Amino acid sequence: MTESPYAIPEDELVTSARVPIAEQVEVQSEPRPDSGGWTGPNPLGDGMGGDADGE
Repeated sequence: MTESPYAIPEDELVTSARVPIAEQVEVQSEPRPDSGGWTGPNPLGDGMGGDADGE
């Protein structure tokens, strides 16, 4: 069996795959909206959220 032309040594693969911890942190440009602040209507809030047959 011939060796793959795309094969690279294991130690080279491991060192090239490591990402510094500072680069692993995702920085979001905009803050997430507060999910508890919305006071709009809740269509199923009256307890009448029917199932598949309407009951």
